[in-house]
Amino acid sequence: MTSARSALRSLALATAVGTVAVAALAAPAVGSPSAADAPPKASALVQKVSVPAYFYPGATWDQLVGAGNRVGLAIANPFNGPGTGDPQYTRAIQRARTAGVTVIGYVATGYFGTTGITTRNGSTDPAEWMRQIKGDVDTWYRLYGSAGVGGIFFDEALSRCGAGNADVNRYIELRAYVEQRHGAASTVVDNPGTGVEECYTAAADTLVTFEGNDASYRTHRPQGWEARVPAERIWHMVYASPDESTLRTAMSLSKQRNAGHVYVTPDTIADGNPWDTLPPASYWAVQLSLASGS
Repeated sequence: MTSARSALRSLALATAVGTVAVAALAAPAVGSPSAADAPPKASALVQKVSVPAYFYPGATWDQLVGAGNRVGLAIANPFNGPGTGDPQYTRAIQRARTAGVTVIGYVATGYFGTTGITTRNGSTDPAEWMRQIKGDVDTWYRLYGSAGVGGIFFDEALSRCGAGNADVNRYIELRAYVEQRHGAASTVVDNPGTGVEECYTAAADTLVTFEGNDASYRTHRPQGWEARVPAERIWHMVYASPDESTLRTAMSLSKQRNAGHVYVTPDTIADGNPWDTLPPASYWAVQLSLASGS
């Protein structure tokens, strides 16, 4: 997300290559399910640690790649999207692919202008958003396709189907665009960051249905449909989980909630971006072990 956006989205991360966007921590929400819709216990679930890797290639990327295929997905985000190309990202993506990690490229969808977020040329028109988004998708593959970028992470995603399915159909169109132009094996992720209506299962391979702090995760109540789909369809991102004790609790909850992809970090929003680091080595090792069930 860009520096023009509200709440956490208004706080951009300055790096050596520019401003890195932070994945949406709030989105238009859907109604809460009843307690009866809570997922069953699933403590034996084998998960992948999937990382919003909003940090420049270097030692932190080395740590991520060193985990090999225990990391499922990693979101690359050079400049609120693909930027103009950077050989350091080319090498990082290549190394990640060799290690068994699928790197997906960040693309903001701005809730298709419905909340007042504008395209880079200042428009809230959904058609202008669609043009910008597709252009960013193509840029990712032009710059990093040969390096092995494996899909697209659509941030700031809507969560309601919309009248006549108008909202979800835009994301279904984007999924089809990625798969038809850049390969059916491309991984497509939508990030509403909140409870999302079941129609969105047609719009992505994986949905981020929780993005928030540890305290909120304790009381999070997934949508009923989340218990009925393969676990790899669900991704939870939790920040401000301060120590290994809270990490263990969050990981246990994520398994109960059928999240096949999970990321937990002690980082906070104090600097505007909880995704600009990886956890300390011990914390990271525990998370990888808990996810894999080892």
